[in-house]
Amino acid sequence: MSEKNGTPALNHSRFCLVDSSREAFLLRVASARLARKTLDLQYYIWDDDTVGKLLVYRVLEAARRGVRVRLLLDHANRLGRDVKWAALNTHPNVDVRLFNPFRGRYKHFIQWLYHAPRLNHRMHNKAWIVDGERAIVGGRNISDQYFGVHAGSNFRDLDLYARGPIVADTQAAFDSYWHSDITVKLKSLRPRSAINAERLWRQLEAWREGLEHFPYQDRRDPRRLEAILAAADQRQISAPAALLFDPPDKAKGLPQRLMGDQLARLLGRRSLREILIEASYFIPGDDFVAALGGLHRHGCRVALLTNSLATNDVIAAHAAYARYRPGLLKAGVEVHELQPNARAMLRQTRLLRGRSKASLHTKAMVLDRHELFVGSFNLDPRSVNLNTEMGYYLYSETLASEAATFVEEGMAPQSSYRVIEQDGALRWGGGDHNRPFLHRHEPQVSVPRRLASRLFSLLPIENLL
Repeated sequence: MSEKNGTPALNHSRFCLVDSSREAFLLRVASARLARKTLDLQYYIWDDDTVGKLLVYRVLEAARRGVRVRLLLDHANRLGRDVKWAALNTHPNVDVRLFNPFRGRYKHFIQWLYHAPRLNHRMHNKAWIVDGERAIVGGRNISDQYFGVHAGSNFRDLDLYARGPIVADTQAAFDSYWHSDITVKLKSLRPRSAINAERLWRQLEAWREGLEHFPYQDRRDPRRLEAILAAADQRQISAPAALLFDPPDKAKGLPQRLMGDQLARLLGRRSLREILIEASYFIPGDDFVAALGGLHRHGCRVALLTNSLATNDVIAAHAAYARYRPGLLKAGVEVHELQPNARAMLRQTRLLRGRSKASLHTKAMVLDRHELFVGSFNLDPRSVNLNTEMGYYLYSETLASEAATFVEEGMAPQSSYRVIEQDGALRWGGGDHNRPFLHRHEPQVSVPRRLASRLFSLLPIENLL
């Protein structure tokens, strides 16, 4: 992909933001059910929970209609869960492959000790590609938590639904991973399956018939599914765009920082007047903090929304981020941290609304309300140096403004704490606009969790996070 003045070369495609958990689920269901030729699916996590099973059902349903299915999964999250994939893989129209796999079923810890430099590199990409004509790319993995139906904790997240030439680029990127020598056929690791695809189909059908209290209507009527896709198609806006992605060889430990370098060039332009960042894991490093400070001194507003200690699902990542908070504030960055009862989660949560904790998983940036990036890339050392990542960069005032509204909704006092420095110490503000309040310690956090964060902050593990 050629670039000029730090901006990727762009081609027009059509996009809409997918910020609703309901639409994110139903778009995947509808597109799989109406697929005619191919389903190419690439995911870091695909859990064996309600959402995971329902989408496996739709994938197998497509295969039974003659659709060719290719499923590429990162192996770090598949250890001990390969039985269902092996059964799915027995269908003649399904091929399951694993990225950078562990060899053997019971000795993976020993492998990790001896091969950590290689095995620590994971495929963090998320792509759902249908017939080479439609694609969903963004932050969501396949799990209840990413679609607002987990009883305990749900993620705030964002996807882009795309049509047009960028889908061919996404397909080509998928193919580069599919044919990489670091990708291995599941059959070579698990040559036999206790059950076959037909038995799996019967099990899934029986389970689905007995499923109760699931908030999204998983419709069988193709006309209803066509209406779901048609509504999303109608919302799409034409915009110049580019796919940004790391090559699969990055997982071999080669010194490649393609996506990190591309995003750094986009963020490094002195002409920028506003940068809105929403990132679940934000570990900027001293150089990036200094760069943001330089932008602020040149009149650029820089605002960040990330997880609080109360909402971060990785305490070690929060501990690493916390070391940079004072520097970010001194650099002039607005720092907002998600509240566990964030009002902005109302559109994202459908099961046991109001009783599940909010967490942040979005990876998005809005530049001057004209440019937008949505993808899998966290602003942390793991995304820059270890994991492979992908995302869509596009230029559209309409879509960038919609994304800015989404981010600022999360930054509102009813949804996040504003971190400030007062009398030489950090304070957390939040609550109603008319009745703001300040916390002297990280809010809604137990003492053991606070102590764990402090312990992790002492460990030299930032480059692994």
